[in-house]
Amino acid sequence: MKVDAPPPPTDRILRAILSIIFSVLCFSVLNAMSKTLSQTYPVIEVIWGRYVFAFVFMMAIFLPRAGLALFRWHNVPSQIVRGLLLFLSSYLYFHGIVDMPLASAASISLTSPLIVTALSSKFLGEPVGPRRWAAVVVGFVGALIVVRPGSAHFEWHSLWIVGSTISSSLYQLFSRRYGQAERPDASATMATIVGTAVALPMLPFEWVTPAFGWHWVLFAGMGIMAGVGHYFLTIAYSQAPAAVVAPFNYVQLLGAALLGYLVFGDFPDFWTWVGAGVIICSGLYLGHIERQRHRALVKK
Repeated sequence: MKVDAPPPPTDRILRAILSIIFSVLCFSVLNAMSKTLSQTYPVIEVIWGRYVFAFVFMMAIFLPRAGLALFRWHNVPSQIVRGLLLFLSSYLYFHGIVDMPLASAASISLTSPLIVTALSSKFLGEPVGPRRWAAVVVGFVGALIVVRPGSAHFEWHSLWIVGSTISSSLYQLFSRRYGQAERPDASATMATIVGTAVALPMLPFEWVTPAFGWHWVLFAGMGIMAGVGHYFLTIAYSQAPAAVVAPFNYVQLLGAALLGYLVFGDFPDFWTWVGAGVIICSGLYLGHIERQRHRALVKK
């Protein structure tokens, strides 16, 4: 008979929730910066800038405190795979938001918690159950409402975001599975090193020298947002079960909608909000199920 592992202490769960909220808000700002730069510069250059400035930021903040421990990893192959998944997610997402409103892209990416939940059983050994599967199915119906394949409103750019979301979900699962054995700052550093190394060979073919000083500020700002965001993402998934943390990714929609409207004048249409609402409701239901399970384990 399988015995469930004891739930993590409440203070760890709170820390995980606060970490994921702060993380996704950083990503909302990062995406707005990348969309701005992608109007002028090749996407691969924007991605490389995001990684290299994130690495500089991490070295400045983490290295004095962590020293060589920043470059010590218990499972290097899994860290490399994790870094490749993050790069692929960024590459696809940055291409998608060049021609899509930020809120529409964020709505599609909200299915990430559903994918994480669907794969938690096989990948993490965390139970899913029929109620969670029902929530996952409903959530994907919401995603179809946003994407609307086959309709006149279908944007093929949304397929970039779909691919990015799948890669991001696998990245989160790797963070949860191997994150507890690694330092969060070391994991974030490895992901940045991998992304920089993968982007570098492609850079000379598309390089455009930034012409304005404030563009350099945006490049540096992307690095800071990426470094801080992924550091707190790693903390979140190493402190609590994925099913607890993942639903709080929905805060990203609010940040994306606000920044999309203020910076680019974009505002989601009616059906995008409907689809996003369906996805969020399914995610909140997943969170409710997890809380019930947590209380039941505490009582035991």
